[in-house]
Amino acid sequence: MVRTRQWLQASLLLFTGLYFLDNMLSGRIYFYINERFGWLSWMSTILFLTLGIFRITDLLKTRVEHSHEAHEHDIHEHTEHAHAGHTHASAPSWLKLGIVSIPLLMGLIIPSKPLGAAAVKTSGLSTQFSSQGQQTSQFNVSPADRNVLDWVRAFNSSSGMNEFTGQPADLIGFVYRDIRFDGKPQFMIARFAISCCVADASALGVIVQTADAAKLTQDSWVHVKGKFVVQSVDQHDTPVLIAESVEQTTQPTHPYLYP
Repeated sequence: MVRTRQWLQASLLLFTGLYFLDNMLSGRIYFYINERFGWLSWMSTILFLTLGIFRITDLLKTRVEHSHEAHEHDIHEHTEHAHAGHTHASAPSWLKLGIVSIPLLMGLIIPSKPLGAAAVKTSGLSTQFSSQGQQTSQFNVSPADRNVLDWVRAFNSSSGMNEFTGQPADLIGFVYRDIRFDGKPQFMIARFAISCCVADASALGVIVQTADAAKLTQDSWVHVKGKFVVQSVDQHDTPVLIAESVEQTTQPTHPYLYP
């Protein structure tokens, strides 16, 4: 039983490393973390793979040594005693192995995908985002090149919404709709912004107006071009993007925006 637990420990280390490696090579790791922390995931991948390989190598070496000892001395009881003494100290309990295996099993069972409209319903969609010392960063980008996060920051930093009237926008995001848009030719083009990982994700959006709004599927990714006009939304002057074109598009390789 001790030997079994040791092999299971080594296998968990190796397969966790392989799981990390698969996520790193496929890019799915960035469904969970900010891309600037990718180096930490690479370090974890190398660490788990190294520990797993060394542990398996050690177990195989120990097995060969004890087989050789048993053959030369033909003392089965002595070999079992020595084997037990060698392995008990480094054999984790079944409980510890079970706890350690949970993240790996969940990662294998639950498909990897980025946050979408369902997560917005849980956390709520914000029309504000703290610039955290980057108040003027959005103005260094021309209006046509701003993403959803840039526009939300620009709206929050402005002293008057009328300055956005007529400004062009070219945005990619997923479709989000709630009860505010029932019966209206509008939806929100949304993105998630993360500073560290999905635990601190903020859903941000820009209101889009188009006659085809009702035909768009919730959570589908779209590419919208148009110009802003200021309308009264929930009794507040709000820039609304009047769409000149709305095209279905594929999910970006990096679906999140990074402050």
